[in-house]
Amino acid sequence: MAINFLNSIDLNQNEILQGVIENQPNDAAAGSSPVKGQLYFNTTSNVLKQYNGTSWEEVGGGVETITTTDGTYINLTPNSATAGAVTVTADLSAADGTASAASRFLTKDNTWATVPQGDITALTEGTYIGITNPNGPIPTINHDLTSRTDTTSSGSPGYAGTFTAVDSVTTNSTGHVTALNLKTVTMPSAESYTFSVTGDSGTNQTINSGNTLDVAGGTNISTVVGATDTVTVNLNDTITLQGNLTVQGMSTFNDEVTIDADASITGDLNMNTAKIVNLANPTAAQDAATKAYADSLVVGGLIYQGGYNAATNTPDLDSSPSAAIKKGWTYTVTADGTFFTEQVRVGDVLIAEQDAPTALANWTTVQNNIDLADLTTVGIGNVNAGTGISVSYSSGTATVTNTETNSSNTATGTITAGNLSGTVTHNFGTKNTIVQTIDSSGDTVFCDITRTTSTSVATISAVQASDITILVQKIG
Repeated sequence: MAINFLNSIDLNQNEILQGVIENQPNDAAAGSSPVKGQLYFNTTSNVLKQYNGTSWEEVGGGVETITTTDGTYINLTPNSATAGAVTVTADLSAADGTASAASRFLTKDNTWATVPQGDITALTEGTYIGITNPNGPIPTINHDLTSRTDTTSSGSPGYAGTFTAVDSVTTNSTGHVTALNLKTVTMPSAESYTFSVTGDSGTNQTINSGNTLDVAGGTNISTVVGATDTVTVNLNDTITLQGNLTVQGMSTFNDEVTIDADASITGDLNMNTAKIVNLANPTAAQDAATKAYADSLVVGGLIYQGGYNAATNTPDLDSSPSAAIKKGWTYTVTADGTFFTEQVRVGDVLIAEQDAPTALANWTTVQNNIDLADLTTVGIGNVNAGTGISVSYSSGTATVTNTETNSSNTATGTITAGNLSGTVTHNFGTKNTIVQTIDSSGDTVFCDITRTTSTSVATISAVQASDITILVQKIG
């Protein structure tokens, strides 16, 4: 819907950028009651038109008379026009008695000439020869492209078998193939190989053509043949060692290792996430400790587990907490958030009161940052009532209520149908107001507005058939 202005608009000599004049197909569609100077663009004749007070006319006063004159062998239609859009059509009229296109031609000086006899008048294509513009004036002779069709064949000659291959190709100076040299290739009659196999112990063995080399597994070792020429040697998942085990350097175990005697390890031992099981309780300072022994040392004590991000619940303590959480595990809040719906702040301490806690009651929260609140710090404080604001408390919660009613900040008035102005009287005591005007359909219209500290006056330039409502809202 178009914006309805009821007064003139003064742009103070500023430009209208990328504006479009009203588009209509004819004068009647431009309005039943146009006023002098009104404009519209006629989309049927594609001209800009203005109303002169009596009728619509093209901007510029219409089309001047256009007169054309025929030329040599050229006819122009029409030869004159006085109004509207004008289209001039030019037709060739180069007729010369009984002369025809086959026997005469028009020269550059607009005269007819006879086609010479006995000269070459056209070219004909030949084998692998193509001609562009064969009737001239300038023919172009091209060597046609040749599509080569290749065929393929396959063969699998065995020992002493033969096959034929192209050995060389002969061409002439223009690139045409003139000869091929074919060669017959004979495969060897048989293969022959011999190699030796040796090991850490035993007698070296010679492998001849036709022999099979067997890579056998041994204690804790298995072998697997794969593909056509691959043997994979694997260390078994479970290894039992009889005797002493000496490990030097880094050692990695991915599964269970059983050692029946002492193991001397002089390097690092990497368990690769596996466990050492069936340990006895330690008796010396350098003995490894079992989990049961370690747990017995800390039962009932606080065990610090690190920071807790309450904003992201990291680690997960209140959404689906792990059953591995033990009594005494302690966390420090590193980011504000809620913990089982309770607000916690940075620096607060959370202590588990039982194993596998799943509720707020299973935890003790130690507040560590409660202080008097200020403009930028959350803490203990009260909310004071102010102008237009009341405050009440219930169970520690402050309820703030706006006591300013809508009627004390708004006022309305009317420009009565047939009148050019309307006044709204208020007691705001300020010009800081928003004034809006709407017609009987509820659409916004634009009027001239004058403000004082106690009134708002809306004026229009032409009377309207229905009332215009004036709405005034106090600001601040």
